Amino acid sequence: MLISGFDLAQLAENASQRGRQLLSDLQTYLERDYAQRGLPDFGIEKAAELIGCTSQHIRDKENDGALPSPRTTRVGALDRRIYNYNEMNQIRRLLKRDTSYPASCIRIIFSNLKGGVGKTSHALHLSHYAAREGFRVLMVDLDPQATLTTAFGFVPGLNIGVDEDIGPSLTVNSELILRSIQRTRWNEIDLVPAQLSLQYTDWQMLQAHESELQRLGPLPQRLHRALEQVTDRYDLIVMDTPPALGMLSLNAIAAADMILMPITPNFYDIASSVQYFAIVSQLASTYANALRVRQLSLLMTRTDSAPETRTNMTLLNKAYGEFLLTNRMPQTRELQRATGDQMSLYEIEAPRGARETYLKAIDAMNAVNAEIMQHVWQVWRAAEIDPSMEIRHGR
Repeated sequence: MLISGFDLAQLAENASQRGRQLLSDLQTYLERDYAQRGLPDFGIEKAAELIGCTSQHIRDKENDGALPSPRTTRVGALDRRIYNYNEMNQIRRLLKRDTSYPASCIRIIFSNLKGGVGKTSHALHLSHYAAREGFRVLMVDLDPQATLTTAFGFVPGLNIGVDEDIGPSLTVNSELILRSIQRTRWNEIDLVPAQLSLQYTDWQMLQAHESELQRLGPLPQRLHRALEQVTDRYDLIVMDTPPALGMLSLNAIAAADMILMPITPNFYDIASSVQYFAIVSQLASTYANALRVRQLSLLMTRTDSAPETRTNMTLLNKAYGEFLLTNRMPQTRELQRATGDQMSLYEIEAPRGARETYLKAIDAMNAVNAEIMQHVWQVWRAAEIDPSMEIRHGR
């Protein structure tokens, strides 16, 4: 039955206008919240631990002028030295305690056919963890939902220009990636943001004419070509992909040295993983010359002690044992809060819940990221030992 006088065009236009106003209000809120949030402060003991020296060594260098005077905060009758991650990395460089970096850039993608498995959250946490260690990181958001982009204070559709996502680099000119890179409040992290219009990039790439293929190269290698423009600036490139294997995800796989697949121990995710590997196998056979992945790992996320969870974890271990990371990320309230606030655990200055819950979450996340970085080093070292495995990108 039709409703008399129903004007879909007018209704949609009204909704669009209201939505634009909502986005504007949201941008104002997010920009204010992001500006106020800042990076967390911590004491000299934590700074020294992260840098790999003693707190007394930092004090001595500050006192003799080799390091800038620190910020302080009053605690009782004492002035307590405080730092943030950017200041800590500056100290690391001045003390010449930079992490030893191989002369290549490693590209890592977080990929899965399903949403809700922690893909974006773990891409964000790995990047923050690496930045704390002094690595230079480029984050590339390939998901039109742009959750990762929003976590850095950008509002898709408002403060991101139409040519400032990865799309034009894949469909117009690979050098346009230089226009897309945005600075973040982390000095060691830059971002190529995403926005909803990125969903049309898959379609645009599939409509490519022969002249475009000659100019931009084969479809699966477009992202690789774009990233080649900037790999000498970074130690790690971390990509968050959409929960589907379209052209964006295919390009990410073709550009990657490492694939990380977060997976939750439930039936639907296990079934999805079977489909994922079947599709990747087909892609690898079809585009054998385009794929140079050196490492494939699965990360179990949102684990708990429920009997059905433990059963599914056993099944996953049986099926994918050698691919599974040893460490897992349990379901914790503190991680849920951080994700809801569009933050990482590394950006929290003081836990909102029980400190024990926070420490459990941060210890588990540190263990996961440390293991991932061990795999990163394995890829680096393999390339150094065996020239036939040489990574294609220079630092």
